[in-house]
Amino acid sequence: MRNYFVNYTAVGVFVAAMIVALIWALAQISGRTGPTDSYSILMDAVTDIDYGTLVRYEGYKVGQVERIEPEWTDGKYRFRVHVTVEQGWKIPADSVARISASSFLAGKTVEIFGGAAQELVAAGGEIVGGTPADAFSLMAQVAGQIGDLSEGSLKPLIQHVDEIIARIGNNTDTNLNDLFKSLQAIAADVQDKTPKITTDISTFTTQMNATLLQADKLVDDRNIESVRTILANIETASAQAQGAAADIKEVSAKVQTLIDQLNDMVGDNRKNVDKSIANLEYILRSVSQNIDSITRNIDGTARNMSEFSRLIRQNPGLLLNGGSPEADRGLTPASEQ
Repeated sequence: MRNYFVNYTAVGVFVAAMIVALIWALAQISGRTGPTDSYSILMDAVTDIDYGTLVRYEGYKVGQVERIEPEWTDGKYRFRVHVTVEQGWKIPADSVARISASSFLAGKTVEIFGGAAQELVAAGGEIVGGTPADAFSLMAQVAGQIGDLSEGSLKPLIQHVDEIIARIGNNTDTNLNDLFKSLQAIAADVQDKTPKITTDISTFTTQMNATLLQADKLVDDRNIESVRTILANIETASAQAQGAAADIKEVSAKVQTLIDQLNDMVGDNRKNVDKSIANLEYILRSVSQNIDSITRNIDGTARNMSEFSRLIRQNPGLLLNGGSPEADRGLTPASEQ
C-alpha cells in the first residue's frame, strides 16, 4: 500500500511539473509573459504578418500582433495593426514601425525603430508606420514601379517616337529642298557682301595700326618713368596718410580723455556751478531792477565832471588856491537884474 502511494505521488508531481512546463512554453511561444500595453500602427500593406507576429524594438522582442483592421481612407485601404508591448516599455514619439525580416529566410516581424524625441507615445496611442524594410518587399515595390513606368511612360514614349519618325520620313524630301534653297540664298548673300566685308576689314586693320603707333608713342621710357614717379609719390602719400591717421587717432583719444575729465569736473562741481548760476541770476536781476537809477547817477556824474573840467579850463589856479569862481554872468538870477 505504501509503494502505491509513493508511485501515485511521483506521477502527480511529474504531471504537475509537465503542466507548468507546458504553460511556460506556451507563454514563451505566444510572447506574452506579463502585463502589456496596447498600441496601434497604421500601415499601407501588411504582407506576411498576422496574429502572433513578433513585435521587436531595435531587434529586441517586446510583444506581438493582436489583430489587423482594414480602414478605407482617401480612396484606398489602409490597415490598422493592433499590437501589445511589455508594460512600461518606453517608445519615443518619433519612432517608426516597419515590416522587416532579419534575413532572406527569416520570418516577418514588426520592427520598431526608436527615435530621439523626449516625448513618448502614451499607452493606447499610435506609432507611426513606415514602408517595409525587408529586401523582398523593396524588390516587389521596385518591380511594381518598373511595371507602372513601362505601362504609363515607356510605351507611350515609344509610340510618340514612332509617330515622329514617320512624320520625318514623310517630310524629308520637302524639308531637304527647303534647306537647299535656304543655303543657296545665304551663299548668294555672302557672295554679294564679301567685297564690303573685305574693305571694312582692311579699314579696321589700318585704324588698329594707327592706334598701336599712338600707344607706342605714349608708352615710351620717359612716360614710364613719370608713371613710376607718380606711383612712388602715391605710395609716399599713402604712408603719410597712414601716419596722419595714427596721429588723428591719438588726438581723438586725447580729446576723448579731455572730454571725460571735463565731464568728471562738471559732475564733481555741479553744486558749485548751480550756486554760481543762482548768484549770477540774482546779480542780473538786481542790476535789471536798478539800471534806471544807475543810469541817472552815471549821467549826473558825467555832467558834474563836464562842469568840473570847464571850471578848471577857465581858472586853473583853483587847483592851487581854492575858492569859489566868479559867478557866470550868463547864469545871473533874474531878481538881481
